[in-house]
Amino acid sequence: MRLLRACVLLLCTVPLIGCMGVLDVTLHKQISPKVQQAGLQEQSWYTYLPQCSPGFCLRTRHAIVWRDNNLDLGYWRGLHPQPPHRVLVEARGNTLILHRRYVWDGNSVGVTESADLMPSLRHDILYHALKEGAPLSRKDIDRAYRADCKRYGASLNRLRYAGLRLFGGVFNRLGQHGTLIIQPTTPRTPPAPLEPDRFDDPYDNLKSPSRHARKTAG
Repeated sequence: MRLLRACVLLLCTVPLIGCMGVLDVTLHKQISPKVQQAGLQEQSWYTYLPQCSPGFCLRTRHAIVWRDNNLDLGYWRGLHPQPPHRVLVEARGNTLILHRRYVWDGNSVGVTESADLMPSLRHDILYHALKEGAPLSRKDIDRAYRADCKRYGASLNRLRYAGLRLFGGVFNRLGQHGTLIIQPTTPRTPPAPLEPDRFDDPYDNLKSPSRHARKTAG
């Protein structure tokens, strides 16, 4: 039965490969004007990249730390695939550390509003790590996403969540691979230092220094 379901899903999704732009239109993928405007402000915790919209057009400006007692992530690091292989994300038990300058695309379906930013960000980075071999459970990731939507006030009805559970794994395998190097660590491995903001940061054009990390309690 599982094999039959996998074959059906594969047949349904193969024609979508190479047509992600068309898919975005079909799924009414948009970044709301409010999110766009906020991402252009220098005090924002993320940058909006209009030239990449509506795809991967949101980029973090600060490190973000989630602590979630309901989620065991294990111990590993996700490194950028190109030298000097800077650390993008770290898992330390129930703590996830996302280093600055991570790019994501908001909601996969529909309009990304302000309340969707944090839920979609954590979900995207965990799916990204899962695709590249991190020891994670997709079921646990999706449950954490549902909890994040409730915590931040984002809309997630039963139909949309069911679609995520049914098709999320297939869609996560589409697109480019080899974009994250998963490196096992241990509880004794010290966390990588958080990269401070730069006054002349070429990535997000910050005009003034700000706090190097913002934390959200889970």
